[in-house]
Amino acid sequence: MPDPLRPLRLDAVELLRQPGVARPVEASFEPADLDVVHDELVGPIDVDLEAIAGDDWIDVGGTLRSAWSGSCRRCLTDIDGDVHIEVAERYRRDDTDPDAFVIDGPQLDLSAMVREAVLLELDDERTCSDSCEGLCPDCGVDRNAVGCECVTEVRDERWAALSEIVLDEVAPEQSGGD
Repeated sequence: MPDPLRPLRLDAVELLRQPGVARPVEASFEPADLDVVHDELVGPIDVDLEAIAGDDWIDVGGTLRSAWSGSCRRCLTDIDGDVHIEVAERYRRDDTDPDAFVIDGPQLDLSAMVREAVLLELDDERTCSDSCEGLCPDCGVDRNAVGCECVTEVRDERWAALSEIVLDEVAPEQSGGD
């Protein structure tokens, strides 16, 4: 059975022998091929990258794209869209740069970088719009579609004792100040 991730494995030795030469990486993968298990991904992950080597490093940059579908976290309406991820990573032969991936053999495997970028981009904070009012916590109605008369008081019990304090208003002429 052919390796579906083969296009993400580059010959690091060959790249490092040709500094400045760009090597394109274009492929499409199912999320499961990259061990990306996320219910929101509904299509393949399209990879359009370019690898360029320097003396002891390889820069990889480009875009990753996929389609997603899920629910608004506020009102639970079904929403979908496309995820478009710009990536720019450096691979080095040594581990002196904490922000770089390490080239640890003759092959450069880009699958970990692609997996990490996709998982970091897919969050659970998606909303149908920035102005989504969500569901009423009392009656459950979608406040984007229907208004409700519920009065929801947000109260933090840690501060409840402060609401019991009654301050006497002092008239400015009684305070002794001018």
